[in-house]
This record gives sequence, structure tokens and C-alpha cells, in this order.
Amino acid sequence: MFITCKKMKPGKVEPTKETEIEKPVVVVPGVKKNMLPTKLVSTNLTLEITYLDGTAAISNLKFSNSNTYLLSYTGKVLKNIQKKKSNLIIQSVDYIVSNGNITRVQRFDVDGQRSTPTEKYYFEYNTALEISNVKTYGVSGSLLSDQNLTYTNLGNLSTSTLKTGTLLSKYNYSYDTKNAIFKNVMFCQVLKYEISEAFLNQGLNNLTKLSNPSLATDNLSYEYTYGLDDYPTEVKITKNGITEAYTITYMELK
Repeated sequence: MFITCKKMKPGKVEPTKETEIEKPVVVVPGVKKNMLPTKLVSTNLTLEITYLDGTAAISNLKFSNSNTYLLSYTGKVLKNIQKKKSNLIIQSVDYIVSNGNITRVQRFDVDGQRSTPTEKYYFEYNTALEISNVKTYGVSGSLLSDQNLTYTNLGNLSTSTLKTGTLLSKYNYSYDTKNAIFKNVMFCQVLKYEISEAFLNQGLNNLTKLSNPSLATDNLSYEYTYGLDDYPTEVKITKNGITEAYTITYMELK
């Protein structure tokens, strides 16, 4: 007996499908806007700010308490501030520039055509070109105060040690991670020495707390409400249990 082998037909081979590789989702970052504050309004005070056209350099600060500050520049460097009260010039401040940085400041009291020198102060800078020391002198040349400043790696003021006579005060600063109100404004830190408003702070981020361990009445706390671009639309500032809220209006610097 012969046994024959039946020829088997080859099975149907399905074509190999190529494995689809999932492509990563590409997230296009939004365009970051550079905003400049133009108006701050509280129950007790309104500040209107104007700038030189197309720049972040302030030309005018107008307060509702009749104080106005007029700023002038040489090139891109602050040169002079005139303070007016009810449209009369009452103070003038001159800025002396060395190697592109403001290094000396002279204040004058103004009465009509007469200008009387008052304090003068000197700025020193660190390697990041941040103000690291400020010495203030009286008319006679006597040292009135000596201030040392340190910063975080983001350029926010970290500590300030102020010696006035025999009194030594150390201030500590804390910040959030959002865009500061005056982040893009030029010479804001210099202005702080002429305009001592609690909202006028320069840095990359917003100040949330200022503390003086030796004098609690100096302490300040800040609370913010933010808009779509992570700039504050409102800031609440509390000192000695009293809170003042400011609403903030901006324009875009293009």
C-alpha cells in the first residue's frame, strides 16, 4: 500500500501593518506681553503714569494729591526729576552718570528761582549691575545713612540693611512667581528713593512680604489678583492692620 501525501496549500498571510508612532503634541507657547502700568486707583489715591513714546521710560507721574513728578533723560539714562506741588516746582533731583550707570544723585529744594542743595547720595553696583550700596550725605558732607542690598538670582531684592546713625535696621523681602507690576519700567529702583509709595517695587516678581524683625510697624504684606497675562490687576497692601487696595490698568509695550 502506498501512502500519498496531500499537498497543502499555504495559509493566507496577512500583510504586516506598520505600527503608528504617536507624534508628540507640540505646544506653541503664547506670546509673552510686556505690560506697563498706566493707572493705579485706590479709595484715597490715584496715580496716572505716562511714558516716552514707544519706551518703558516714565515721563510723568501724576498723583491725585496734587504731586506731580516730571522725568527727563539724556539718551536712555535718567537725568533729572522735578517734583511739583499744585503746579509749582518744589524739588529738583539731578542724576550724574558714570560708565552708563547713575552713580551720584543731588537733591535741591526749590522756591521760585532759588534752589537750595539738600541731601546727596551715591550708588554702587554689583556684577549684575544691581544697586548694592547707597550712601546718603547731608549738605555739610556728614554721612546720614548707609544701605547695603542683596538680591535673589532672579533679580528681586532679598535683603536691605540700613544704618542711620547708631540705628541698624534689616529688611527681608519675599516674592511670588508672577509678573511684577513694574517689571518692565525703567529706573524704578532709583525712583523708589524719591517716591516712597508701598506699591512702587521693581523686580521680576511681585513683593508679597516686607519684614523688619526689630520693628514690626515697618512690616508690609501684599495680596494680588491676577489677569490673563499673570500681571496683577489688583494689589492689597496691609500695614499696621490697615489695608489699602489698588486696581491697576496697563498698556502693552510693543
